Amino acid sequence: MYNSPMDKRTRLTIGIAGLVVFAFALILLLSGHTSSIDDPIRHWFYDLRRDGLNDVIAVFTLLGNWQSITAICIVLLLIPGSRRSFAIPASAGVLAITILNKIIKHLVQRPRPDDIQFLINEGGFSFPSGHSIASMFFYGLLLCLVLLEVKNKTLKIILSVILIILTFGIGLSRIYLGVHYPTDVLAGWALGAAGISIVIAFAHREC
Repeated sequence: MYNSPMDKRTRLTIGIAGLVVFAFALILLLSGHTSSIDDPIRHWFYDLRRDGLNDVIAVFTLLGNWQSITAICIVLLLIPGSRRSFAIPASAGVLAITILNKIIKHLVQRPRPDDIQFLINEGGFSFPSGHSIASMFFYGLLLCLVLLEVKNKTLKIILSVILIILTFGIGLSRIYLGVHYPTDVLAGWALGAAGISIVIAFAHREC
């Protein structure tokens, strides 16, 4: 354990805020009041669609699927220096939130948007967005690692920007592609953020 900007109080605040935001999105959904939030946002994204951009976003969103994140976890597990401090807690956390996501999806059973053309094929239910949970959790943890371990200021800035784009951009890509509602993504981000605070506390790592 070492000193860092994220102390116990900050972790607790992030964890609670994540759970509160998730509960807010879930209550909106169960009460049937999500359309006032979802519809303006998602249709704004749909209006951005262009042929070339569609292909780029379709490839970009793959960085949030389980195959991509699993591959990165395997690479990190093979690096002795990151295995115990990051790779093992991150891998265990990804597995846990993936299972949690599947359980919530089957309990809520929200259909995916059906009034817009899907730009990619996705099955299953919509709430919450699994890609959003995974990208917030995993790339958010990677961002913590970069902020703590990378000493070169220029490299730290470059890596941080890339990871922030991945953390939030993958969730936004799910709206653009027509496979999730904005509240699905918001709920995913919230659970992912809560997961980060839990894993950091469990692993006795601060960032």
